[in-house]
Amino acid sequence: MPEQKYANAIVLGSKKLGEKSFVVSLFTKESGRYLGVYKGKSSPQPADIVNARWQARLSEQLGTFYLENLKSTSGFYMDDWPRLCCIRCICELLNKTLPERQIYSNLYDEVFILINNLNNEDYVKHYILFELNLLQELGFGLDFSDCAGGGDKNNLAFVSPKTGRSVSYEKGLPYRDKLLSLPKFLWQKSGESPNIIDLKNALNLTGYFLQKNVLNASLPDGRNYLLKNK
Repeated sequence: MPEQKYANAIVLGSKKLGEKSFVVSLFTKESGRYLGVYKGKSSPQPADIVNARWQARLSEQLGTFYLENLKSTSGFYMDDWPRLCCIRCICELLNKTLPERQIYSNLYDEVFILINNLNNEDYVKHYILFELNLLQELGFGLDFSDCAGGGDKNNLAFVSPKTGRSVSYEKGLPYRDKLLSLPKFLWQKSGESPNIIDLKNALNLTGYFLQKNVLNASLPDGRNYLLKNK
């Protein structure tokens, strides 16, 4: 009988199956997004950290999860709506976009660090960088290496919605109404905290390409509340 064990798996979501069972989706370092049936009165919550054992008669079957809850992340931020929305957005995006049983170990490490460091004042910035890296991992990375129009690569200000490539301020200014804004913190690796305008523009940028290239559904509703307390 096939069996897998996963330490520090991240709960992405669950769906009720009958009266006392749930189909649970986990994000694991070893096997990526993994599904299984969990039997219990209540399901684990998104972003909870669990140890998991998966069993099935055949490896291709849905199988059964036996879970040990290690950390209730959602419960910790129950009174902090923006951070709770951040948690839910992370889990919803991963659940909607990652193919089953495909390894994304670097992305797992990033997500694990992010959800365990939400007390950081720059958590929205790090959430946006997660969306940017998710696009990269899924094969739709944006290119901020130079100006698509041959302009100054040290003065990038826009992104082409068609190609995902950056454009300098000088080259893009005549077409700014057709381009997306590119905040400096996305391409200049400084330690400064972005202002709320930069955060809004960055969310608009990553959200556009997530919907265009990855999602077959709408963006998570919680993204609208990430900047509520900014």
